[in-house]
Amino acid sequence: MALHSGLLKKGFKVITTEKHFHDHDETWIILSGQGLAYWIDHEGQREDFALEAGDVWMIPAGYEHGSDGLPETGRNSDDFTIQVIYGTLPPGSHIPGHYYVEKEGYIPSLTLNRTLTQRYAPPSLPPTMKGIMFVARGQAELIDEETPRCGPGLVLCQTLFSGLTNGTERNTLMGGNYSRGWPGRAGYQSVGRVLAVGAGVAGFVEGDVVFHGDFQQHRQYFAGPAGAADLILKLPPQVNPQHAALFGVASVALHDVRRANVRLGERVLVVGAGLIGQFTSQAALACGAMVTVCDLNANRLWVAAELGAHHTLVPDADWANIKALGPFDCVFEDSGAPVLDYIVGPTWNQGILKPFGRLVMIAGRGRVDYNFNAAQGHEIVVQHASHFILDDLQELCRLYIDGVMKIGPLIKDNVPFMQMPRLYDRLRDAPDSLLGVVFDWR
Repeated sequence: MALHSGLLKKGFKVITTEKHFHDHDETWIILSGQGLAYWIDHEGQREDFALEAGDVWMIPAGYEHGSDGLPETGRNSDDFTIQVIYGTLPPGSHIPGHYYVEKEGYIPSLTLNRTLTQRYAPPSLPPTMKGIMFVARGQAELIDEETPRCGPGLVLCQTLFSGLTNGTERNTLMGGNYSRGWPGRAGYQSVGRVLAVGAGVAGFVEGDVVFHGDFQQHRQYFAGPAGAADLILKLPPQVNPQHAALFGVASVALHDVRRANVRLGERVLVVGAGLIGQFTSQAALACGAMVTVCDLNANRLWVAAELGAHHTLVPDADWANIKALGPFDCVFEDSGAPVLDYIVGPTWNQGILKPFGRLVMIAGRGRVDYNFNAAQGHEIVVQHASHFILDDLQELCRLYIDGVMKIGPLIKDNVPFMQMPRLYDRLRDAPDSLLGVVFDWR
């Protein structure tokens, strides 16, 4: 029905109206007065209607209708004023006017036609999708696998970006302590657009861009848990979704620094300037610590210095140059290298930690060996840190928005997902050549 602008400001008086019909629906709006009207339906049955100001009378197409006037006068009241609105005119209709069954010989009626449409249907997903799989030791391939479906407590997402978890994934790829054999896979940094929301899920709607840190691996679609404590975060507009692909490793580092209770003015050493080490350095700086970063890779040390580390250096043969910057309140061992004798000391009073200092071990390894006497002599605390929790992820997002935790400078490789196998060859053969790696699934 078209817009009738200002229609009710007009109207016309009705005294009597002869019986007639239309090819369209018609609506009478009674503006003032009172009167009597009738219709005769398609089966020829008559019905009378007493109308007065404020009434709306709707007459179906093909119903003969008219007004005979009030019984006592034969006329409608002199101020019986109405306005008429025509319904939709089907193709082939007469020009609006009064038509008579006696002359036209037909009674029109409107029918319902349903036209199928996919306008608001959920997106149709392919039956299979691409994903990365470690098919043998040191060998990664793109495979076809079944596309997941949404279910209760889940959100179904199309992956936009995923982030390489360098140390964990190389460990798994090469059969380290995280590996369960082959085929296998890894990856806990996924950024996706929500396609569907399962029953019982609150706080997420179709179209949201989210980060998920619950080991969804690298694949084109994922269906991840979305409960109140699950590792899923709706990304605010200030967050670059490509940067968010590294929110997982950044949250791990933040978790480690919070676990160690780093405090203002403490001397902190970060061993290993990979991604976890870079974010550990930034998180410790945010706590007000004096931060030293050591690594064998001069390029990574340059990045750490650019991101604010107070000291960056390659350890000399006996770590004397590092010991000169200590002793340290806290050491984060992020390298996985056999360096504990340098940190704890090979015997009494030869380590780099203060008495009651903390050693936080993050990098994966099968066994941990250090000199007990050296650790006992200084009564050091040995801590293990694991995966992050939702609160770490939320705080990381806040620190990123505030410019405290920087991710962009650490992204060195943006890789279309079809080129992922070649990237894993680099991870196998030259892991030091990689820092921040983001896979593009768009």
